[in-house]
Amino acid sequence: MSPMRRLVRFAAVAALLGLVATACGGSGAVDDDLGPGVALETLPVLSTTTAPTTTQGPTTTAEPATTTTTVRPPEEHETFVAHINPEVTDLVAFTEPGGTDIVPFEFRITNPTYFGSRLTLMVLERTPDGEWLRVQIPVRPNGTEGWIPAADAEVQSHFIRARVDLTERSVSVWDRDELIAETGAVIGAERSPTPVGRFFVNDLVEKWEGSAYGPYILSLSAFSEALETFAGGIPVIAIHGTNKPELIGGAHSNGCIRIPNDVIAFLAENVPMGTPVDIVA
Repeated sequence: MSPMRRLVRFAAVAALLGLVATACGGSGAVDDDLGPGVALETLPVLSTTTAPTTTQGPTTTAEPATTTTTVRPPEEHETFVAHINPEVTDLVAFTEPGGTDIVPFEFRITNPTYFGSRLTLMVLERTPDGEWLRVQIPVRPNGTEGWIPAADAEVQSHFIRARVDLTERSVSVWDRDELIAETGAVIGAERSPTPVGRFFVNDLVEKWEGSAYGPYILSLSAFSEALETFAGGIPVIAIHGTNKPELIGGAHSNGCIRIPNDVIAFLAENVPMGTPVDIVA
């Protein structure tokens, strides 16, 4: 694939904290929308009620009606996302649904985020009664998970997904089965490789056209596994633009994924928070 392949089709289609720096640099202003131009579905919880029953015999005993609550299973390529309610100002996650053991965090995860956005998490699983959500937590180690009460969030869904191929040095984005963007990319250098795994977009930071990050940064729930700190902060991995487009297709970054500025601008408008990003070798 040519390292300069760009958008193949235009379609209407990071919860961080203080002292956070992307593994390629610093911070900026933020767009706090949930995801402009993307259709988000708020997910209902479905309930069925069983009528009261009686036991026949010398004594008749009435049993109260019971309610069985179920959640809709995801469709193909559908991602559930949890937008944390404004009254929840600090995230607390548990090791099991309904449990009391708290998942330890290296740092506070605040709502709104450090950049002023509503805290949004990728949902990995819901309990059958819809009362608890298993979510990925944007802390180290990469892939940390925990359970949160569904009552603490607004659960929605979408069908946008992204893939970063480190071998091809490319970024691809789909809406359901439709490829909406594809481009070459700069990936992490040998001394600071881009980590692999499934992560999600957790913040959008607006920069400016001539910045080293291009006009936008899409922060991910991933962290460098080679750097303990970066620029005095935590080495967050992100997808962002660049002021050196001639490097596209190379391995030169501190772990972030750099793409052409026109592509990051398109993604900033069309990729909602909570979008899954698979980084593969």
